[in-house]
Amino acid sequence: MRRFLTLLALTVALALSGAGCSQPESAGDDGAGETAASGTEPLGGAQLFAARCAVCHGAQGQGAANWKTRDEDGRLPPPPLNGDGHTWHHADGVLYQIVRDGGSDFGAGSNMPSFGETLTPRQIIAVLEYIKTLWAGKTQDGLSIRDSQRQISETDPYPAEG
Repeated sequence: MRRFLTLLALTVALALSGAGCSQPESAGDDGAGETAASGTEPLGGAQLFAARCAVCHGAQGQGAANWKTRDEDGRLPPPPLNGDGHTWHHADGVLYQIVRDGGSDFGAGSNMPSFGETLTPRQIIAVLEYIKTLWAGKTQDGLSIRDSQRQISETDPYPAEG
């Protein structure tokens, strides 16, 4: 039951995106994943975030201003990923699964697309690790949210495929 509630909460905080989010594009065909415009250098987490996530979650991961208010279809706008929401409450394994599988498996009304067919496991992890950099210096009850999330992830890390 706790896992279900965690997944449901993540759906609300991370996986629900507003209409208009871009669909994932092809990750490239070189086996290493998406590459920069030059075609030679693999994109890092920041670049992938800018290309895939910022359109919905904002360039700084700030989310939609009204991210806690459901729209007329019962969906929530994209939440902040910069530490101002509660993405950091969830373990790496859960965050990975949301990005890989999209939000539809984590609750009703999610518009979060699946990126598992277009981003490699390493790219998904790179994006999530980049998102964690947006939490730098943020605390909850005097504790670092990065440290808190790291502890939660000890029992549910990224999958071995990453």
